[in-house]
Amino acid sequence: MDISIMFLLSLIVFIGFWIQTVSGFGAMIFTIPLTMLLIDRSLYLPVGLLMAVLQSIAVVYKDKEHILKKDFLILLALAGIGAPVGLLLGDAIDSKLMNIFLGLFIIGNSGYSLYIVLRKIHVDEKMKKYHLTYPVLSGFLQAAYGVGGPLIGTYMNKLTHHKRTYRAMISLYWIVLNPFIIIGYALRGNITMEHGELFLLLFPVVLLALYVGNRTIDKISKKGFQIFVHSMLVSIGFTLFF
Repeated sequence: MDISIMFLLSLIVFIGFWIQTVSGFGAMIFTIPLTMLLIDRSLYLPVGLLMAVLQSIAVVYKDKEHILKKDFLILLALAGIGAPVGLLLGDAIDSKLMNIFLGLFIIGNSGYSLYIVLRKIHVDEKMKKYHLTYPVLSGFLQAAYGVGGPLIGTYMNKLTHHKRTYRAMISLYWIVLNPFIIIGYALRGNITMEHGELFLLLFPVVLLALYVGNRTIDKISKKGFQIFVHSMLVSIGFTLFF
């Protein structure tokens, strides 16, 4: 692989997995649109999913005591409804159109949440609704396009504002869900030695992003974390238009 392409890939992967280490999500939805400018999506997607699993294992091990077990089982069951549908129908739905609708939703929802945080508007906890359709749609989108993170991030924002619970719960979600998606690719014959070579080149970058991300979350405040998460969501929403 050309050195300049490898450098750009490494930079994209570092930023994406740094974001995911801090927030629990964002690596795939940040890296996919940008890596597609350099290499084929079918080459990067299985590799990115595997790296996300390994990165998430490290996060969950560090923050395992912050996981809400009952809430996670509900989250997983709902996502499990959408994931098989995504594997079956992903190729039949125009990904660009899906990305536009998802981007509009993320920008509107997270933009409003960011406004609430910055203006210090009180939200009655009893008025918060845990939008159970979000995990279902996340499972579908993750299996079909590898972009289920924003909806899980939105769902988790309704569930908790504790930064370590937030990222540990989402990271555990990737550990459970992504292997099934990777197996689906393998059964369809979509994983080759070329994927293995790309993994060996990029995974050290993920380890560096994991180290830097863990240092970042130790220093960020609760409010700072919320601002970071919603700002990332809004930014990611705009990337879906390209």
